[in-house]
Amino acid sequence: MNLDEAKIKFSELLLGVRPSDREDVITWIKNSEEIQDFVSDSRIKILESIGQYLRRVIPSSGVLEGESLNEYEGNENCESDHIDAFIYPDDELDDLCEKGAMSRHYCRSCGSRQILPLNLYSHSFSAWELKWLFTRILPPLGDKLLLDVGSRHGAVLYGASEFSTASKIIGVEMNEEFCKITEAVIDLFSYTRIDVVNDDIRNQKELLSRADVIVLNNVFEQFLSEDDQVKCWNFIFSYVKRPGTVLVTVPSINQCLDNLNMSMPTGWAEEMHYDFENELVPDEVDLDSLGEICLYRVL
Repeated sequence: MNLDEAKIKFSELLLGVRPSDREDVITWIKNSEEIQDFVSDSRIKILESIGQYLRRVIPSSGVLEGESLNEYEGNENCESDHIDAFIYPDDELDDLCEKGAMSRHYCRSCGSRQILPLNLYSHSFSAWELKWLFTRILPPLGDKLLLDVGSRHGAVLYGASEFSTASKIIGVEMNEEFCKITEAVIDLFSYTRIDVVNDDIRNQKELLSRADVIVLNNVFEQFLSEDDQVKCWNFIFSYVKRPGTVLVTVPSINQCLDNLNMSMPTGWAEEMHYDFENELVPDEVDLDSLGEICLYRVL
Protein backbone atom coordinates (compact mmCIF):
# COMPACT_ATOMS: atom_id res chain seq x y z
CA MET A 1 0.00 0.00 0.00
CA ASN A 2 1.46 3.36 -1.03
CA LEU A 3 0.79 6.76 0.57
CA ASP A 4 -2.15 7.69 -1.66
CA GLU A 5 -3.80 4.31 -1.05
CA ALA A 6 -3.24 4.68 2.70
CA LYS A 7 -4.91 8.12 2.68
CA ILE A 8 -7.97 6.66 0.95
CA LYS A 9 -8.17 3.78 3.44
CA PHE A 10 -7.80 6.20 6.36
CA SER A 11 -10.56 8.44 5.01
CA GLU A 12 -12.82 5.41 4.58
CA LEU A 13 -12.05 4.38 8.16
CA LEU A 14 -12.99 7.81 9.51
CA LEU A 15 -16.22 7.79 7.49
CA GLY A 16 -17.10 4.53 9.19
CA VAL A 17 -16.84 6.13 12.65
CA ARG A 18 -19.98 7.60 14.20
CA PRO A 19 -20.02 11.35 13.43
CA SER A 20 -20.24 12.16 17.14
CA ASP A 21 -17.00 10.21 17.79
CA ARG A 22 -14.89 11.37 14.82
CA GLU A 23 -13.40 14.38 16.57
CA ASP A 24 -12.43 12.21 19.55
CA VAL A 25 -10.76 9.70 17.19
CA ILE A 26 -8.77 12.47 15.49
CA THR A 27 -7.73 13.88 18.88
CA TRP A 28 -6.63 10.41 19.98
CA ILE A 29 -4.53 9.98 16.84
CA LYS A 30 -2.86 13.36 17.41
CA ASN A 31 -2.04 12.73 21.07
CA SER A 32 -1.80 8.96 21.45
CA GLU A 33 1.43 7.61 22.91
CA GLU A 34 0.65 4.34 21.11
CA ILE A 35 0.74 6.14 17.76
CA GLN A 36 3.94 7.96 18.72
CA ASP A 37 5.55 4.67 19.77
CA PHE A 38 4.48 3.11 16.46
CA VAL A 39 6.01 5.97 14.47
CA SER A 40 9.19 5.90 16.56
CA ASP A 41 9.55 2.12 16.22
CA SER A 42 9.02 2.39 12.47
CA ARG A 43 11.99 4.77 12.32
CA ILE A 44 14.08 2.23 14.23
CA LYS A 45 13.06 -0.33 11.62
CA ILE A 46 14.33 1.99 8.89
CA LEU A 47 17.71 2.30 10.65
CA GLU A 48 17.81 -1.47 11.05
CA SER A 49 17.16 -1.82 7.31
CA ILE A 50 20.10 0.48 6.64
CA GLY A 51 22.23 -1.65 8.96
CA GLN A 52 21.17 -4.74 7.02
CA TYR A 53 22.25 -3.07 3.78
CA LEU A 54 25.59 -2.01 5.29
CA ARG A 55 26.31 -5.57 6.47
CA ARG A 56 26.68 -6.50 2.81
CA VAL A 57 29.40 -3.94 2.14
CA ILE A 58 31.22 -3.32 5.46
CA PRO A 59 33.01 -5.80 7.77
CA SER A 60 31.47 -6.48 11.20
CA SER A 61 34.17 -4.32 12.82
CA GLY A 62 33.03 -1.31 10.81
CA VAL A 63 36.66 -0.90 9.70
CA LEU A 64 37.38 -1.03 5.98
CA GLU A 65 40.25 -2.94 4.48
CA GLY A 66 43.32 -0.72 4.37
CA GLU A 67 42.30 1.42 7.34
CA SER A 68 44.87 1.61 10.11
CA LEU A 69 43.77 2.09 13.70
CA ASN A 70 45.70 3.20 16.74
CA GLU A 71 45.82 0.71 19.58
CA TYR A 72 42.75 0.96 21.78
CA GLU A 73 43.62 2.21 25.25
CA GLY A 74 41.00 0.31 27.20
CA ASN A 75 41.30 -2.06 30.11
CA GLU A 76 44.82 -3.46 29.93
CA ASN A 77 43.62 -6.63 31.67
CA CYS A 78 41.02 -7.33 28.99
CA GLU A 79 41.47 -8.05 25.29
CA SER A 80 39.59 -5.76 22.90
CA ASP A 81 38.00 -6.20 19.49
CA HIS A 82 35.98 -3.99 17.16
CA ILE A 83 32.30 -4.43 16.35
CA ASP A 84 30.08 -1.81 14.74
CA ALA A 85 27.05 -1.31 17.01
CA PHE A 86 24.95 0.25 14.25
CA ILE A 87 25.56 -2.51 11.72
CA TYR A 88 25.55 -5.32 14.27
CA PRO A 89 23.07 -4.74 17.12
CA ASP A 90 23.03 -7.32 19.89
CA ASP A 91 20.67 -9.75 18.14
CA GLU A 92 22.83 -9.76 15.01
CA LEU A 93 25.97 -10.13 17.13
CA ASP A 94 24.37 -13.14 18.83
CA ASP A 95 23.80 -14.68 15.40
CA LEU A 96 27.46 -14.11 14.49
CA CYS A 97 28.57 -15.80 17.70
CA GLU A 98 26.25 -18.77 17.12
CA LYS A 99 27.72 -19.20 13.63
CA GLY A 100 31.27 -19.03 15.00
CA ALA A 101 32.05 -15.90 12.96
CA MET A 102 32.52 -13.82 16.11
CA SER A 103 33.10 -14.42 19.80
CA ARG A 104 32.43 -12.39 22.93
CA HIS A 105 35.23 -14.25 24.74
CA TYR A 106 38.91 -15.15 24.41
CA CYS A 107 41.42 -17.43 26.15
CA ARG A 108 44.24 -15.63 27.97
CA SER A 109 46.58 -18.58 27.61
CA CYS A 110 46.17 -19.53 23.97
CA GLY A 111 44.18 -16.72 22.37
CA SER A 112 41.33 -19.03 21.35
CA ARG A 113 38.66 -16.58 22.58
CA GLN A 114 36.75 -19.15 24.61
CA ILE A 115 37.11 -18.16 28.28
CA LEU A 116 37.26 -14.46 29.23
CA PRO A 117 34.96 -11.70 27.96
CA LEU A 118 36.21 -9.49 25.16
CA ASN A 119 35.92 -5.74 25.46
CA LEU A 120 33.94 -4.97 22.29
CA TYR A 121 34.59 -1.46 21.00
CA SER A 122 32.40 0.38 18.49
CA HIS A 123 33.00 3.52 16.42
CA SER A 124 29.26 3.97 15.89
CA PHE A 125 26.15 4.56 17.96
CA SER A 126 23.53 1.83 17.80
CA ALA A 127 20.12 2.65 16.31
CA TRP A 128 18.54 2.81 19.77
CA GLU A 129 21.34 5.04 21.09
CA LEU A 130 20.74 7.40 18.17
CA LYS A 131 17.04 7.52 19.01
CA TRP A 132 17.86 8.34 22.64
CA LEU A 133 20.45 10.94 21.62
CA PHE A 134 18.09 12.87 19.33
CA THR A 135 14.86 12.49 21.32
CA ARG A 136 16.02 12.61 24.96
CA ILE A 137 19.56 13.99 25.28
CA LEU A 138 19.92 16.79 22.74
CA PRO A 139 17.67 19.84 22.88
CA PRO A 140 15.20 20.23 19.96
CA LEU A 141 17.16 20.98 16.79
CA GLY A 142 14.47 22.98 15.01
CA ASP A 143 15.88 24.26 11.72
CA LYS A 144 19.52 23.90 12.80
CA LEU A 145 22.57 22.56 10.94
CA LEU A 146 24.03 19.34 12.34
CA LEU A 147 27.62 18.39 11.43
CA ASP A 148 29.08 14.93 12.04
CA VAL A 149 32.89 15.05 11.93
CA GLY A 150 34.27 11.72 10.75
CA SER A 151 30.86 10.42 9.69
CA ARG A 152 32.16 7.06 8.40
CA HIS A 153 29.18 5.07 7.00
CA GLY A 154 26.72 7.75 8.14
CA ALA A 155 24.93 6.29 11.18
CA VAL A 156 24.63 9.66 12.95
CA LEU A 157 23.36 11.27 9.74
CA TYR A 158 20.59 8.70 9.31
CA GLY A 159 19.64 8.91 12.99
CA ALA A 160 19.44 12.70 12.82
CA SER A 161 17.21 12.50 9.75
CA GLU A 162 14.85 10.00 11.36
CA PHE A 163 14.64 11.47 14.86
CA SER A 164 15.29 15.21 14.55
CA THR A 165 13.96 18.22 12.66
CA ALA A 166 17.43 19.56 11.78
CA SER A 167 17.09 21.42 8.48
CA LYS A 168 20.49 20.26 7.18
CA ILE A 169 22.59 17.26 8.18
CA ILE A 170 26.17 17.09 6.89
CA GLY A 171 28.91 14.53 7.39
CA VAL A 172 32.59 15.21 6.73
CA GLU A 173 34.57 12.03 6.10
CA MET A 174 38.15 11.58 4.87
CA ASN A 175 37.63 8.04 3.55
CA GLU A 176 36.32 8.14 -0.02
CA GLU A 177 34.88 4.61 0.14
CA PHE A 178 32.79 5.48 3.21
CA CYS A 179 31.51 8.57 1.41
CA LYS A 180 30.41 6.47 -1.57
CA ILE A 181 28.64 4.05 0.77
CA THR A 182 26.86 6.95 2.50
CA GLU A 183 25.81 8.45 -0.85
CA ALA A 184 24.37 5.08 -1.86
CA VAL A 185 22.29 4.93 1.35
CA ILE A 186 21.11 8.54 0.83
CA ASP A 187 19.87 7.60 -2.65
CA LEU A 188 18.40 4.25 -1.60
CA PHE A 189 16.41 5.69 1.33
CA SER A 190 15.63 9.07 -0.30
CA TYR A 191 17.21 11.23 2.39
CA THR A 192 16.85 14.82 1.22
CA ARG A 193 18.39 16.63 4.21
CA ILE A 194 21.68 14.72 4.25
CA ASP A 195 24.93 15.56 2.46
CA VAL A 196 28.39 14.05 2.87
CA VAL A 197 31.67 15.83 2.12
CA ASN A 198 34.81 13.81 1.32
CA ASP A 199 37.44 15.93 3.04
CA ASP A 200 39.60 16.56 6.09
CA ILE A 201 37.67 18.70 8.57
CA ARG A 202 40.66 21.06 8.68
CA ASN A 203 39.72 22.14 5.16
CA GLN A 204 36.15 22.95 6.18
CA LYS A 205 36.48 25.92 8.54
CA GLU A 206 33.43 27.71 7.08
CA LEU A 207 31.21 24.67 7.56
CA LEU A 208 32.59 24.02 11.03
CA SER A 209 32.08 27.62 12.12
CA ARG A 210 28.40 27.77 11.07
CA ALA A 211 27.27 24.37 12.43
CA ASP A 212 24.77 24.52 15.29
CA VAL A 213 25.43 20.97 16.54
CA ILE A 214 28.75 19.15 16.04
CA VAL A 215 29.12 15.42 16.69
CA LEU A 216 32.58 14.01 17.50
CA ASN A 217 32.14 10.29 18.16
CA ASN A 218 35.49 8.52 18.63
CA VAL A 219 36.65 10.64 15.74
CA PHE A 220 40.37 11.38 16.20
CA GLU A 221 42.02 9.16 18.78
CA GLN A 222 41.65 5.85 16.91
CA PHE A 223 42.54 7.11 13.44
CA LEU A 224 45.10 9.92 13.64
CA SER A 225 48.62 10.36 14.93
CA GLU A 226 48.97 12.34 18.16
CA ASP A 227 50.39 15.26 16.18
CA ASP A 228 47.35 15.32 13.88
CA GLN A 229 45.00 14.97 16.84
CA VAL A 230 46.53 18.05 18.44
CA LYS A 231 46.14 19.97 15.18
CA CYS A 232 42.50 18.91 14.82
CA TRP A 233 41.58 19.98 18.35
CA ASN A 234 43.35 23.31 17.94
CA PHE A 235 41.46 23.79 14.67
CA ILE A 236 38.15 23.14 16.44
CA PHE A 237 39.01 25.55 19.26
CA SER A 238 39.91 28.19 16.66
CA TYR A 239 36.81 27.96 14.46
CA VAL A 240 34.01 26.75 16.73
CA LYS A 241 33.38 30.04 18.48
CA ARG A 242 29.75 30.93 17.93
CA PRO A 243 28.02 31.12 21.35
CA GLY A 244 25.38 28.43 21.79
CA THR A 245 26.97 25.89 19.45
CA VAL A 246 26.49 22.40 20.92
CA LEU A 247 29.13 19.67 20.75
CA VAL A 248 28.37 15.98 21.28
CA THR A 249 31.51 14.00 22.10
CA VAL A 250 32.49 10.43 22.93
CA PRO A 251 34.65 10.25 24.95
CA SER A 252 34.66 13.54 26.86
CA ILE A 253 36.80 16.38 25.51
CA ASN A 254 38.85 16.33 28.70
CA GLN A 255 39.63 12.63 28.25
CA CYS A 256 40.70 13.21 24.65
CA LEU A 257 42.89 16.15 25.62
CA ASP A 258 44.43 14.45 28.66
CA ASN A 259 45.85 11.78 26.38
CA LEU A 260 47.51 14.55 24.35
CA ASN A 261 48.73 16.62 27.30
CA MET A 262 46.36 19.40 26.23
CA SER A 263 43.61 21.30 28.00
CA MET A 264 40.43 23.02 26.88
CA PRO A 265 40.84 26.79 26.42
CA THR A 266 39.57 28.68 29.46
CA GLY A 267 36.06 30.00 28.91
CA TRP A 268 35.61 28.27 25.55
CA ALA A 269 32.72 25.97 26.46
CA GLU A 270 30.75 24.58 29.39
CA GLU A 271 29.58 21.02 29.89
CA MET A 272 25.83 20.48 29.61
CA HIS A 273 24.42 17.96 32.08
CA TYR A 274 21.47 15.79 31.23
CA ASP A 275 19.55 13.33 33.36
CA PHE A 276 17.58 10.30 32.32
CA GLU A 277 15.58 7.91 34.45
CA ASN A 278 17.10 4.45 34.20
CA GLU A 279 13.73 2.76 34.26
CA LEU A 280 12.67 4.65 31.11
CA VAL A 281 15.66 3.50 29.07
CA PRO A 282 14.67 0.55 26.85
CA ASP A 283 16.53 -2.72 27.18
CA GLU A 284 18.06 -2.17 23.74
CA VAL A 285 20.05 0.82 25.03
CA ASP A 286 23.35 0.28 26.84
CA LEU A 287 23.35 2.53 29.92
CA ASP A 288 27.15 2.53 30.02
CA SER A 289 27.26 3.76 26.41
CA LEU A 290 24.75 6.51 27.17
CA GLY A 291 26.88 7.60 30.11
CA GLU A 292 29.85 8.15 27.80
CA ILE A 293 27.99 10.77 25.73
CA CYS A 294 29.08 14.28 26.71
CA LEU A 295 27.49 17.59 25.71
CA TYR A 296 29.13 21.01 25.63
CA ARG A 297 27.84 24.51 24.86
CA VAL A 298 30.22 27.10 23.40
CA LEU A 299 30.31 30.27 25.50
